[in-house]
Amino acid sequence: MSEVKTRSARDVRAELDEAAQEQALVRVSWSIRRSDELDGFVVGLGQAWVLLAELDHDIHLNGYAALRLGGVSRVERCGGSDTFVGRALAARGEWPPVGVDVDLDGVAELVRTAAEVASLVTLHAEEDDPTVCFVGRPVRFTTRSVHLLGITPQAEWADRPDTWAFADVARVECGGRYEEALALIGGAPPA
Repeated sequence: MSEVKTRSARDVRAELDEAAQEQALVRVSWSIRRSDELDGFVVGLGQAWVLLAELDHDIHLNGYAALRLGGVSRVERCGGSDTFVGRALAARGEWPPVGVDVDLDGVAELVRTAAEVASLVTLHAEEDDPTVCFVGRPVRFTTRSVHLLGITPQAEWADRPDTWAFADVARVECGGRYEEALALIGGAPPA
């Protein structure tokens, strides 16, 4: 049986920490209207961000999503290794979920380290439009922003980078099959 929690930021952090210790599947909801609920396993918890090993609808682990802790409104625990999902992942050799070495204490370092572990990163500015994301390669950092050389859904590189304010970034994803497919077809970014 799942357990739904809607609590303060401190309670959200405690719930995520407990889920990580138990290797429990969680569904994370956002305080932002129309934003996605994400299913996954907590594989990292920093001062400002939580890292999930994302679970897709086909019961496969599919990359990582780092979520700004301040935007998490609810954590629902859905069981662990003894559930259907846990057993299916184990049968496929995907259990236990493991994390990647990304910095979860600040957005600039998160984006920078995500780009070190994966060829492409996906940025979500949930407050502006939770249905839109931007995939690309960070090419420059300032104290307040990242310059992201975008890649289109047709795997074509943009001519020049777009600038994204760190304050607008609510979710960072990397290592998913979609990003891997774009990198495979798009190749290395132009110099």
